[in-house]
Amino acid sequence: MSFLAQDLFHFLEMHSMLATHLNYGDIFKIFIGDECKVFIANAEFLEEIMSSNVHITKSNAYKFIKPLKFGLVTSTGSKWKQRRKLITPTFHFKMLDQFLEVFNASTDILVSKLSSEVGEDWTDIYPYINLLLLDVFCETAMGVKISSQEGKNSEYAQALFRYLDIVIARAFSAWKRFDFLFQFSSEYPLQEKYLETLQTFSRNIIEKRRFEKSQQVVEKTPDIGIKRNAALLDLLLESDLTNDDIEEEMNTFMFGGFDSTTSLVTFALLALADNPKIQQNVYKEVLEVVGEEKYVSMQHLQDTKYLEMVIKETQRKYTSVPIVERHLEEDATICGVDFPKGTTLTLYLYGVHHNEKYFPEPEKFDPERFLPDGQSEGHNYAFVPFSAGPRNCVGQKFALLDVKLTIIKILQKFTILQVPGYKLI
Repeated sequence: MSFLAQDLFHFLEMHSMLATHLNYGDIFKIFIGDECKVFIANAEFLEEIMSSNVHITKSNAYKFIKPLKFGLVTSTGSKWKQRRKLITPTFHFKMLDQFLEVFNASTDILVSKLSSEVGEDWTDIYPYINLLLLDVFCETAMGVKISSQEGKNSEYAQALFRYLDIVIARAFSAWKRFDFLFQFSSEYPLQEKYLETLQTFSRNIIEKRRFEKSQQVVEKTPDIGIKRNAALLDLLLESDLTNDDIEEEMNTFMFGGFDSTTSLVTFALLALADNPKIQQNVYKEVLEVVGEEKYVSMQHLQDTKYLEMVIKETQRKYTSVPIVERHLEEDATICGVDFPKGTTLTLYLYGVHHNEKYFPEPEKFDPERFLPDGQSEGHNYAFVPFSAGPRNCVGQKFALLDVKLTIIKILQKFTILQVPGYKLI
């Protein structure tokens, strides 16, 4: 099977930014409109910033997603600490093990859909993975089986995808970054339309589930598709959070996770297509560990060590979340450099992952960089695909398990081939 990975906009931008990094060093300034950002591609600086319990405030770049109401991603101070403490238990190992049934069932549908593409000249796999992970995230977070892979709830799916497109476009636009000017763009009424669709869907689910719990209904209610084992939603409903608060955190999980996870799966498949020997090594491991078993278990996922190295190298080379930002609320001295209050620090993870100081031949795809013995030689903050420190990604174990399982099931059925003449950049 051949496929054409989508030219992800942020990847092209980050690759272009890499040239600036190579020309000007590990710390440099860039002006976007009237805003100055200090880019940092140095592991020592990242360690001091990310490990801090003081520098945890996100920059105003995250304002583009705020109309949808985000909790854990954009909040700071006491609100962030409360929500982090509340949500962390959702991703306990025992909870993750319960999600495997959803992972397996949803990925089986994906494999069935991909079977129809065998024999085609090429296949754009990104939309398939997008719908797969939308199904997974909705069912594990909200307990709602939306069946987007089978063409259901298409209005919600399209609203989600188009809203994300607008957010990304605004982030890289000199004039759409300004709320006042953005109101005159053609995208503004579309954003409001998509926003209404997304909010209505989330609020209906929350209200129905709260009512169900109040009535102590244990069994699944067929007409609304809500299940009792909706781990994240149920956990939030058991707290003292309002429906608006819960909506914030549901959005955090959905938007903070499914799009970046989609990118990671897609890039991993691209890397395997570009490196047939590595793909063969992964396939051999899948045969040895999983064989032809239809249900991929937690033990299977734990035992596929080489695949884990491949995923890590994918995260390093392609970096689904290429930057994170901090806003300094007070003057700070970081690694001997003084930064005034109000500075925006752009932690350029893509640049660190392509820094020759930490990763020789950074453009080479080499999973053996992540052999257990080799990792100890590098800086602890040279590889931070899920960020690090207090504000690291709370759902990273969830994402990695899902990525692993998806790749295993695809390789059980297909060989992934390059598209002749295709280059990502």
